[in-house]
Amino acid sequence: MALFRTLPNLSRNFIARYSPWMLIGVAAILALAITALAVRNAQRERAHMSQNLMDRADALIWAVEAGTRASMGMRSGAQNVQALVEETAKQAGVVFMSVTDASGTILASSVKENAGKTLYTPQELSALDIGPKSQWRSAVMPDGKEAFEVYRVFSPLPGFTRHMHHSAAHPGGCGFCSSGGRRMGRGGQQRAFRDEEPLFIFVGLDMAPFKEALAQDFRNTAITGIVVGLAALGGFISLFWAQNCRLSRRMLQDAKAFAAEVVTSMPSGLIATDERQNITLANGAASRLFGMPENNLEGMRLSALEGIPWAELAALAGQGAPVHEREYVFAAADREPVPVSVSVSKIVNEERIALGYLYLIEDIRERKRTQEQLRRNERLSALGHMAARVAHEIRNPLSSIKGFARYFAEKMPTDSGKKIAFAMMEEVDRLNRVVTELLDFARPSKLTLKPGDLRDVIRRALRLTADDAAGKGIEVSFTAPAELPKVNMDFEHLTQAFLNLFINAVQAMEHGGKLSVNALLRHDARIEVAISDTGQGMPPDVLERIFTPYFTTKTSGTGLGLAIVQKILEEHGVALRADSEMGRGTVFTLVFPVAGGQQ
Repeated sequence: MALFRTLPNLSRNFIARYSPWMLIGVAAILALAITALAVRNAQRERAHMSQNLMDRADALIWAVEAGTRASMGMRSGAQNVQALVEETAKQAGVVFMSVTDASGTILASSVKENAGKTLYTPQELSALDIGPKSQWRSAVMPDGKEAFEVYRVFSPLPGFTRHMHHSAAHPGGCGFCSSGGRRMGRGGQQRAFRDEEPLFIFVGLDMAPFKEALAQDFRNTAITGIVVGLAALGGFISLFWAQNCRLSRRMLQDAKAFAAEVVTSMPSGLIATDERQNITLANGAASRLFGMPENNLEGMRLSALEGIPWAELAALAGQGAPVHEREYVFAAADREPVPVSVSVSKIVNEERIALGYLYLIEDIRERKRTQEQLRRNERLSALGHMAARVAHEIRNPLSSIKGFARYFAEKMPTDSGKKIAFAMMEEVDRLNRVVTELLDFARPSKLTLKPGDLRDVIRRALRLTADDAAGKGIEVSFTAPAELPKVNMDFEHLTQAFLNLFINAVQAMEHGGKLSVNALLRHDARIEVAISDTGQGMPPDVLERIFTPYFTTKTSGTGLGLAIVQKILEEHGVALRADSEMGRGTVFTLVFPVAGGQQ
């Protein structure tokens, strides 16, 4: 139902309006966080792997140094360094191992043929800044492979340097003096050396496992980061959906409360049914209109409310035909007929699937009264114009007739003739009174409105009626509050209106009864006067016509009394209502507006 699509509250829904940008922002933040964690983890893993390789290289260097110390007591100990380096380099993952002097000449190598060759130039060694503490770098081997190279000062026992030089220069015997010897340099030149000249050891470890471990760790980190990111993003989306669901539920509840308040407060009756014409929703106005307790309509079949062709209206609405303000009369068994207008529309959802029907039922009794009042006023207006012309035409002949009757009364020699002439004059006077009343009814009244006390008007009219009421044994009572607001009134005209009402009440009680006049101040600050009698009452068909000019049930009446009363009260802005029941009497209710500024 369109009534329940009250979601202009979406303009207040920040998440619903900005969710794409929020999702992009959160995804970017998560990506940055995951990337930072991955980089930090890679750096930490690289440092860990480097330290492991360093520790392994240090262990290998320590093993060579320990071996050299153990061989120092042997004659061939220096020659065993080469063998020791070769054996140590056979460990898995060792690419090369070399011991050089300060000039970069290889004294011992894992590849025996490299002994005597230059591993690094003095400048390169100086740039490496080799010291007693192990250092490492990534070095590219001649075959293009990358190696993890660890280097530091080789630290055998004192005097081992001279033995290493001698062994390298004379593999078959001693080529050096026992002290202060010389060795052959590049180009066959001899170079002096000192026992204090440092030796360097280089260990190259295979980088492939190291790189593979780092790559695997990066893959694991990336996968973990993606999983964590997706989980976080999924969690955020779930929170967003949950929040959006809560907001939608709250807005739906607000919309339902708003719609329920609108439906409940509607002055017209509203009934919603399903496709089978079962009532699913009915507001209080509909329940009151059909004389049912609140909420008792829901669950009933619509056909149980007789007097209205519900199925026919639903069929017309289902075919797309307009069904607007069709007028019917609903007649319950224990209530008077109620004229209603019915409008019907078909309820469909967004998929154009029919859900039921919506009926708007309006009580048009007041509208009927207004229409009848308008028609009556039109008739009275036409009648007034006609009455004014007829009265003018009748009055002149009546004056002539009365003059001739008076002439004949004076000339008649017998009493019987005089009586006939006087009877003619009385009838002329009666006709003249009727014409005068007709003119008074037809022409606009010239009222002089002044604030006055309504109780004074009522008391005066009752005094004028007192003799007639006492002659029929009618009890008269008048009740009113000690204080009443002032009413704008023309005292004489308003007294005439009350007098006519009181005379009608007295004439309705031929065998005695009670005439009650009750005045009270209503909650809407208006004065209500109820004039009730205990006469025989009037049937509905008579009650509908009592304010029609010249309509009367009396044998001697003009039928203008109540029409004049209504005219006077309307000119005072007074609402007039008549209720009557056969055998129980009649009640005229008058509602007066108070004077301006009065409460």
